Amino acid sequence: MEENNILKNDKASVNYRRNQNTLIVLGTGVMLFGFWGIIKLIAQILLGFQIFDPEDLEDLGPEETIFVLFFVAIVLSIDVILRLYAGLRARREGIGKKTGVGHLIVLVMLLISSVFTTSFVIWAIMTMNGEPDENFIALFLELTSFAITLEVFMASISVRRYRKKTTGEAK
Repeated sequence: MEENNILKNDKASVNYRRNQNTLIVLGTGVMLFGFWGIIKLIAQILLGFQIFDPEDLEDLGPEETIFVLFFVAIVLSIDVILRLYAGLRARREGIGKKTGVGHLIVLVMLLISSVFTTSFVIWAIMTMNGEPDENFIALFLELTSFAITLEVFMASISVRRYRKKTTGEAK
């Protein structure tokens, strides 16, 4: 079917090929946004930016500070793993290989997480909490991540529907 599909130029076939390309390209984008969180944290540490509010650190002892750092590392690692999984599966689906529904579930989880993060950043902007420049950059990046993740999700659904309609299987 894949070889013959390139010869079809009806609207559904063209959309199918475009969505396959979207899955390949933006699947990579989903993965890169996972690494962005780690790169940002490392850059902030190396450049001496304040990561935690000094007043909060005064309330924490050394053990609690280590626990908080460990928790942040675990959350970032989970984010990277989920984004790698979703991005690699989207790319796989984009090249026509079978994938399950797991990456769709992960994409929905990432979208929900993005909504909460975006809400938090908007709240920080409205309450003048933190640096305005950093908050606007964070908002821009979070909205970009949300848009890419949503586009991958919609392209995946579209590809599955087309395959189911034309071949009887969702791959």
